[in-house]
Amino acid sequence: MNKHYLARDVRRTVLLLCVCVLPMGAHAAGGHHAVDDAATLDSRSCVADAWMGDSRTTLLHLGASCGVGPVELGVSAEHERSLNPDSDFASQTGLELQMKWAHALDEEVALGLSYELGIDARPFPPEYALSSFNGLFTWKPASWREYAVHLNAGTDIVDQGGNDGGSEDYSRWGVALEWTPQAGRLPEMMTGMGQWSFVGERYRRFEADYLRLGFRIGVGRNGNFDVSREQGLNGTDEGGRWFFGVTMPLEIR
Repeated sequence: MNKHYLARDVRRTVLLLCVCVLPMGAHAAGGHHAVDDAATLDSRSCVADAWMGDSRTTLLHLGASCGVGPVELGVSAEHERSLNPDSDFASQTGLELQMKWAHALDEEVALGLSYELGIDARPFPPEYALSSFNGLFTWKPASWREYAVHLNAGTDIVDQGGNDGGSEDYSRWGVALEWTPQAGRLPEMMTGMGQWSFVGERYRRFEADYLRLGFRIGVGRNGNFDVSREQGLNGTDEGGRWFFGVTMPLEIR
């Protein structure tokens, strides 16, 4: 299979294989955003998240992650079904394991590393396997405490397994600006609902560029609710997609 067809197949399955468990308070703007931040859950602290994305296909996600010593470990699954009965992939299921480490250099700057292993769960053995390596950077300027900048850079390695296509490497990067306004900056009706956070992302994966805008409402210890809109800019024919998700803390006794 040449690179052109591989890239087409990868873009078609990327939302299944690149499953990212993004726990409450540890990632930019909540549970389904593409740009990660350099922070991890506290040890023995766990969260679960569920979300869906809808456009020409419907994408369902369920995952959980926990802080284990100095790292954060996660597991997740996604199922995507095409709304087109003539589609050459009526449905697909992906599974993923994640590991993340982060370290705060000071009150403003933090660095981190993450690794994700995703597989196409059907058929067996998997036709695709994806290894993603990511460097993470977060900056929260002391003079603008409401804002945070997140930068990611890394590599995606796709192993085609049973397709006899070998493997391909794809560079990836992303930048996100997150705004968590103080209560006095928003209408009272909004602040009464919980803590709001807004995010804008620009990122590139598998030779395709995307833009995402969204918001999160945190409701204290009960978790948060997320809404975002992703739009393909070039290198993809996916168009736009809405995402709706929830993240909830899990108690470990």
